[in-house]
Amino acid sequence: MLDLNRLRVLCEVARLGSMTAAARSLSYTQPAVSHHIARLEAEAGTPLVVRHGRGVRLTEAGRILVGHADAVLARLATAEEEVAAIAGLRSGRVRLAAFPTATAGIVPQALAALRNRAPGVAVTLVEAEPPESLALLRTGEVDVAVAFAYDETPPDVDTGTREVVLSRERVRLLLPGDHPLAAENPLELAALRGETWVAGCERCRSHLVHVCGRAGFEPRVAYATDDHLAVQRLVSLGMAVGVLPQLALSLHRGENVAVVDSPELGWRRLFAVIAAGTVPPAVAALVDELAATVGQLSSGNQEGS
Repeated sequence: MLDLNRLRVLCEVARLGSMTAAARSLSYTQPAVSHHIARLEAEAGTPLVVRHGRGVRLTEAGRILVGHADAVLARLATAEEEVAAIAGLRSGRVRLAAFPTATAGIVPQALAALRNRAPGVAVTLVEAEPPESLALLRTGEVDVAVAFAYDETPPDVDTGTREVVLSRERVRLLLPGDHPLAAENPLELAALRGETWVAGCERCRSHLVHVCGRAGFEPRVAYATDDHLAVQRLVSLGMAVGVLPQLALSLHRGENVAVVDSPELGWRRLFAVIAAGTVPPAVAALVDELAATVGQLSSGNQEGS
């Protein structure tokens, strides 16, 4: 019977290529790591590592064992998390990626609610626009990705992931308060064909170009920023016109900014993406809180409102 702790040591040696580096990573002494590897080789009945320069490399048997050990240890980690969840979500972790507006407008309240519900669950956050956040999910670097898409956006979800829709929100048109068309509501995009535009991330710029193209013109985008405050500031000073989703406007509404409806801009879908299959309870709990937060913040902005 192979010892699981020694398998963890072997996997770390394989990952770092050195017993000394593995010892530092695991907070062991180098002789202790060597001892664990020697005992594991005795259990396996064959050498697992060989000296290679200043480090070590795996033998063929070592490579096979590490491949199986990674899968075993991953399953064990999932089992431990599920058992802890059954005991009341007293432990566990969730790694979250979210785009900037969600990081400001949705995530803090959801994390606070999750902490009240399950104070033992640890959450880490990285800010990333889709599709980067979805790539992080597919490579196993995060457990939940909060993303958005427009109607014309190519599908993000594949057979290895599952989408949980959080809401649909209007995309709104922003004009300087003293713009000649600021009082027009709704406003056709074609009326702005000669304007200078400010646009956001690549996905948002693609949507702007798409809807303006359908209206018969290509927008002249002079300013590109993901910061919704900067977008509104540029608009308020008469430097550009732009678009923002309702979530961004619920966080901040700048002075001298007219928010105008333009049905051609359509809707933006907000969603959380998780791995397909059995969902760890801590992950499910966070998704629940994200959905509840979005429901509270955007109840007046759902489609049909």
